[in-house]
Amino acid sequence: MSFAAFLQVFLAIIFIVSAFPKLAKLKAFAKTLEELGLPPWMSRIGSWGVPAVELIVAGIILVDKIRIFGQLGISALLISFVWAVWRAKGKSLDCNCFGNLATEQFGRKTVYRILILAGADTYLFLYTRLTGLQHASLMEWSSAIFLTLSILAVYGLLSAMIRFQKMMVKKS
Repeated sequence: MSFAAFLQVFLAIIFIVSAFPKLAKLKAFAKTLEELGLPPWMSRIGSWGVPAVELIVAGIILVDKIRIFGQLGISALLISFVWAVWRAKGKSLDCNCFGNLATEQFGRKTVYRILILAGADTYLFLYTRLTGLQHASLMEWSSAIFLTLSILAVYGLLSAMIRFQKMMVKKS
C-alpha cells in the first residue's frame, strides 16, 4: 500500500471517528455551535450537517476515481474548523471535535490537528495518480485501519495524561 493510499484510509477513519460521537451527542454539538455564535436554527442544522458531511467525505475519499471530491469536502470542513477556532479565541469552549470522545477546549492542539489533516489532504491533492487502494489486500487494509486506530488511541492516552498532570499540578 502506498503512502497516499494509507492517507486515504487515515482521513476516512479520522472523519468517521469524528462524526459518530457528534451524532450521538447532537445537543452538546449544537450547543458548541451556538457558543461559537451561530443562531439556534443554524446550530441545529450544523449539528446534523457537519457529521453528515464528515461521513460522506470519509466514504468518497476511499474511492480513487472520485477522491478529489472527498478531498474538496475535507478542505471545506477544515476551513470551517479554522473558523471555529477563530470564533472560540479568548473563550473557554469545549471543542467537541470528536464529540465527547475526547474532552478538549479549542486552542493550540486544535490548530495542530487541523494542520496535520490539512497536510494529509494537501499530499493527496499533489499525488494526482490513482493510489490503487481498491486493489490493496485485506492485510494492507487491516494494517492501515489498525495503525490509524492506534494513532488515535495514543493521542487519546497522551491527552488524558496531560489533563491528569495539569489537574494534579492545580491540586498541589
